[in-house]
Amino acid sequence: MPAGMTSSQFKVGAFGSRSQDSRARNSSRGFSIIEVLITLLVFSVGLLGYASLQNRAQKAQLEVYQRVYALNLVDYMVDQIRSNPLAQGCYGLATTEVGSGFSGSYTCSSYGTTQTQAQVVNAVNEWSDLLKGTGEVLDGTSVGGLLNARGCIVYDSVNETYSISVVWQGLVETIAPTSTSCGVTSYGGASSKLRRAVTYVLRTPTLDS
Repeated sequence: MPAGMTSSQFKVGAFGSRSQDSRARNSSRGFSIIEVLITLLVFSVGLLGYASLQNRAQKAQLEVYQRVYALNLVDYMVDQIRSNPLAQGCYGLATTEVGSGFSGSYTCSSYGTTQTQAQVVNAVNEWSDLLKGTGEVLDGTSVGGLLNARGCIVYDSVNETYSISVVWQGLVETIAPTSTSCGVTSYGGASSKLRRAVTYVLRTPTLDS
């Protein structure tokens, strides 16, 4: 006990000092819990933002993959038409849409020879199967290709051109395509923003008779 201080004064001072230390520790502990809660909140918001960003990135990546796949399907049919010029017009499907929803078998007997017609039939039916995703099968189910894909070929006999189109269902809404009417009623109407489309116009050479 310090000199000049009674025992009662010393006890009161010591008790007060301990009380202040206890309040300081409790205050420090309270601030620490608040800081932890705030940190957890910020971390949780960051995780939600990251998950949303990852989801959008995956959808964008799949959209790019689908468009590349659709372009490959268009190129396939363009090569088929170019390799069989004697059957010009036989590739024209008019209003027929092959691929999803098409359960029949395409036939043609109006142009070319029996051999060239058979080549057209095989090419169109194979194209239809590829549009349905038969290029990749899992447990007996076609899982490859595009979502609800359809193919259209319009032949213009006056200008001797083919308009080859592939349409499919996208994952997010965007601008509705106007380059083709293929599948216009299959994805929610003409104004549907889920319908995707790629079109290639092929001008065939004029063959001398």
